[in-house]
Amino acid sequence: MSDNGVVAEDGSEGFEMNTRLTDELYEALEEEVLGEKVVGLALWEESLADDEEAAPSADERQVFDLDLYLENNLYFELYGVIFFTDQDGDPLQGLDRIGTIVAELTDKGVWLDEAAATEEDELVLILSQDHEPKLYLSVGGWTLNEWDTLPDDE
Repeated sequence: MSDNGVVAEDGSEGFEMNTRLTDELYEALEEEVLGEKVVGLALWEESLADDEEAAPSADERQVFDLDLYLENNLYFELYGVIFFTDQDGDPLQGLDRIGTIVAELTDKGVWLDEAAATEEDELVLILSQDHEPKLYLSVGGWTLNEWDTLPDDE
């Protein structure tokens, strides 16, 4: 296991989650996904980051897991995501509120315009309309995969 990934809890190999944005990973994102249109998403009611004994209510939730589908048939499985509308603001809160925001952005057309790193080298994805940032996603961990069918089409 590299120190940039996490092996599944059951010890199985094959699942490696990226937790730090390295130069190599940034270059791969730049080649494969930056500039792609978001064509679908699935926001999960629970997160891998949840404390099993004290999971937040839907209205109090600030940390989410999200599948982000891109036009080039790649999708991110994003874990421990915190949403912001601006870089210096407070995190957004509430499953319904965030679900509404991301659905409206996707319906109006939003692109994965940029990726950045926090001081701790955690990934930040920037969703934009007309190259104007609309939503910042601070990501705890992620994988990038191919998709054949969007969740709404299954």
